[in-house]
Amino acid sequence: MTTFCVQWPRFGPYHLARLDATAAHLRERGVRLVGLETASRDDQYAWREERRATDFERVTLLPGATFEETPPARLHAAMTEALDRIRPDAVGIHSYAWPDARAALAWCRRHRRGAVLMFDSNADDGVRRGWREWIKRRIVSQYDAGLIAGTRQARYAVRLGLPEDAVFLGYDVVDNDFFRDQAEAARHDPASRALPGLDDPTPFFLASNRFLIRKNLPLLLRAYHEYRRRMEQDGLAPWRLVMLGDGPLREELERIVAENAIGGVTFAGFRQIDEIPAYYAHASAFVHPSEVDQWALVVNEAMATGLPVVVSDGAGCVEDLVEHGGNGFRFAPHDAEALTRHLVTLSTTADRKAMAERSRAIIAEWPLERFAASFHGAAELARRRGARRGFDPVARGILAAMRAAGRSSRAFHSIEV
Repeated sequence: MTTFCVQWPRFGPYHLARLDATAAHLRERGVRLVGLETASRDDQYAWREERRATDFERVTLLPGATFEETPPARLHAAMTEALDRIRPDAVGIHSYAWPDARAALAWCRRHRRGAVLMFDSNADDGVRRGWREWIKRRIVSQYDAGLIAGTRQARYAVRLGLPEDAVFLGYDVVDNDFFRDQAEAARHDPASRALPGLDDPTPFFLASNRFLIRKNLPLLLRAYHEYRRRMEQDGLAPWRLVMLGDGPLREELERIVAENAIGGVTFAGFRQIDEIPAYYAHASAFVHPSEVDQWALVVNEAMATGLPVVVSDGAGCVEDLVEHGGNGFRFAPHDAEALTRHLVTLSTTADRKAMAERSRAIIAEWPLERFAASFHGAAELARRRGARRGFDPVARGILAAMRAAGRSSRAFHSIEV
């Protein structure tokens, strides 16, 4: 039986949803799917450990371990041992920056098995230096196909050397049905109003982020402050702003609100996935101001629940998911004035019902099934190509050097995580 693997450092609810859909798709075609989770925990996200039953074979390489706290050599060894045992025909590999991913790629090349690059990087989501890009190109050249997030990411993947005919779109998707159905249920459930920030019936903008520098949240607060001033100046009632999430900038953001006496802001904290749909259900629009986001899955979620969206051009999803004037608005990530104008328009003159319908229509093209079908296509192509390819000596040397030099799992990761 043909066996495909998909690996991530740690499985959260988004990974499990994609893998369940992929397992169902592959099972109908006589293909076995194994999901490889390197560690049980990570220090990047506060998701609880998901131990529910799955439709695929789930293998945790280092049970009880935290990914970022585990020495790279151990991550590499655990991945190699697992692949030696499973012997898959192709492996979906989470990028190229992490030790477990590089171990999986090296295993595929040594054994002439298909390597699928799962990738959502953009050409402009970090500082690009010539020597680093040369190294990336040599590594990417060792992949046989790619499951790529979207249009912007595909351009970068091809620039790094992935053949255009080996690019399959649909890596960054969410369970649209889950968010739609749970939000609809929350709209009819008075108990959902008990969550922080939802007890006030006043309309609100929703933002959902980890509180990091690159998320550009101080700009959002400045734009929102000006929005309130303009609305009140015109005798209009401003919408509130509910901010979901947490992170190292929490105190700074609270200080900005306090020092500028910005009314209407609620910090609702980090919420697990079963609580998040209630926020979409009661919001009137979604705003995402990031300077840099490789994709921004929160935009998928908001659109699945039928919200108009205001999204900065720094978000990697913007070309594929946001139609300016259609389902919302785009703005340059440093243009607070443009963001303010869009907030005013959304809360006053915009046809929000039409925008909501357009959001639903656009995101319907990005379901879990797109990930499943694209992975299948990429894996089949990779299996054929991989069987004919050896290990490029230069790439082999680069990966060996990175393995020897890496002192932490993040040693070669250039994006704030």
